[in-house]
Amino acid sequence: MFRAKLLTAGVVGAGLAVGCTSLPKLPKLTDSTDTRAQVADDAAEADPNATVGQRTAVGNVEPIPVHGVGLVYKLHGTGSSPAQDQWRSTLEHALRKHKLNPRELLDDPDRTSSLVLVSAVIPAGTRKGDKLDATVALPAGSKTTSLKHGVLITTDLQNMELADKARQSLQEAGIPVGKVPLVQEGTILPGHKLAVAEGQLIAGYEGPTPTAEGDEAPARSDLDGPRAARVWGGTTSLLDRPYYFLLNDNSPQPRLALVIAERLNATFHAAGDRTVKLAEAKVQGRPLVTSFVPPAYRLNHARFLLVARQVPLNPVTPDSPYRKQIENELLQPETAITAALKLEALGPDSRQPLRVGLQSESPWVRFAAAESLAYLGHADGARDLAELAEKHPSLRSHCLTALASLDDAICLDQLAELMKKPDPQLRYGAFVALRSASETHEAIRGVRVNDSFWLHHVAADSEPMVHVSTAHRAEVVLFGTLQPLRGAFSFPLGKDFTVTAKGDEPQVTVTKIALKDGEPVPVARQCLADVGAVLKTLAELGATYNEAVEFVRRAEKADALTAAAQYDASPRGLSVQQLAQIAGSDPSIERADLEVERAGRGDVVPASYDLPTDADRVRAEPKPETEPALNRAPGRLFGTKR
Repeated sequence: MFRAKLLTAGVVGAGLAVGCTSLPKLPKLTDSTDTRAQVADDAAEADPNATVGQRTAVGNVEPIPVHGVGLVYKLHGTGSSPAQDQWRSTLEHALRKHKLNPRELLDDPDRTSSLVLVSAVIPAGTRKGDKLDATVALPAGSKTTSLKHGVLITTDLQNMELADKARQSLQEAGIPVGKVPLVQEGTILPGHKLAVAEGQLIAGYEGPTPTAEGDEAPARSDLDGPRAARVWGGTTSLLDRPYYFLLNDNSPQPRLALVIAERLNATFHAAGDRTVKLAEAKVQGRPLVTSFVPPAYRLNHARFLLVARQVPLNPVTPDSPYRKQIENELLQPETAITAALKLEALGPDSRQPLRVGLQSESPWVRFAAAESLAYLGHADGARDLAELAEKHPSLRSHCLTALASLDDAICLDQLAELMKKPDPQLRYGAFVALRSASETHEAIRGVRVNDSFWLHHVAADSEPMVHVSTAHRAEVVLFGTLQPLRGAFSFPLGKDFTVTAKGDEPQVTVTKIALKDGEPVPVARQCLADVGAVLKTLAELGATYNEAVEFVRRAEKADALTAAAQYDASPRGLSVQQLAQIAGSDPSIERADLEVERAGRGDVVPASYDLPTDADRVRAEPKPETEPALNRAPGRLFGTKR
């Protein structure tokens, strides 16, 4: 189980001493016992039901932009020699460090290379070695006409700052600076090497066309232009970025930081596998607790922070009034989501009351209980999550992420079955979830062709569908056994490839214009008139993801596809806070599903790491009838107690 691994929590605070007794003691909760840790008894706390969120603020959540100057090679005569400026000087220095000849690479007469500016963002919670996306652009004045087919050599990325902004920051921090600056205001000051970028560029293909129903196509990005590109997953972070739990100014200092670290370890770690680090440091004079995301929450950092802020500062016993209250709230649709998150914050002991929630007739209660069970490491609600993902678009992204977060065969099997359903967003969303959970799962069957893009054949006994990703990953996913091509057609792919088919033949001819002794020579291959076969043949002839995407787009436009083509059909949803607010007035989840349809495209970004209050919740009219009481001691799954 992923939950067996540990979040690393550390207390950071000047003058932290375990043996100090000068601070007042933390009052006991009315429902706690004397078996809790001694450090909790020594901390100062007035509210017996206080949580981590009431005493801290989340910090270190801002992304860190990093930049570098790199070289792209393998261009098809579209590159250029860079001008003699600061960018070229920087790149020449970097090439010499790698024992390369700058003049030979930068002044290539065949125009196969180009100087580029590379940038990436290191998000909060990143671990050293994580893969990130990089953006590649040309500097002003560059004569390079296209970055298609290019490959980025290893490029160091640093955090940078303009000299005038750095001077202003020092002054605001109270650090004395001289009246005469050592460098000009417009000078760029490089910082530390925080990431490394390299790999195949994705650039210059056209986006999807509008559908027959008149729906708008996905928004076109800078990838639609050949002078800008991305390297998906081509950046390796060299930096660990833990989250901070900053103690409030009015909180006891610094003993409470140690209490918080212990409580987070006790909640999210297995017994005997916890790690607490002490360091002499502060952020703006405030002690803090540093924390990495536990493996169970690796796909949902926002949920980890939300749950962590609900962790009580004192242990809660099974018979405590606080626990009984939230167990009752779990069974009410309007409070089920917030109650489940609070039970999740109490740790593995909450499994039994959450299993009770799986018996409810309310989809809100079943969803909340099943999701929390998954993050606690239990697959009791796996089938409920799969059923709710199929029926309710507003819950789909949450259900799929929860299934992918749990390392359990039942959850992975449920995701594999969801890939066979007719809804495109559900199918591709289940595929992404399964790939995130286990890239080697037998239901994925992916192969990287021409070291350029991934080709997956999945859900063989399902309706055919072709899915193309235009963000974050170069992949084509083929659902169903075959995706045959029909009719006669012929269209070019870029400047080098052509795909031709005659109406009465079951084969397609793929032609590449290659250079031999400086002269163009056509190289032709035949393959089955099937989307997968054509993509493999293109890759064998040297085509990249640009040509793969263009082939699907042109085949769709020529009405040659017998299967539906989808682009970026990832499920969209509402944040858990929004769902909690809607639940009180939407017992059937119809309103929430409509809200998702209105929201359209775009990823959900939580507004905060706090649960909605009673004032935020939209309440429904009271029901005259009462629901039957649920069995509080179910059998193995749903049965009565034996």
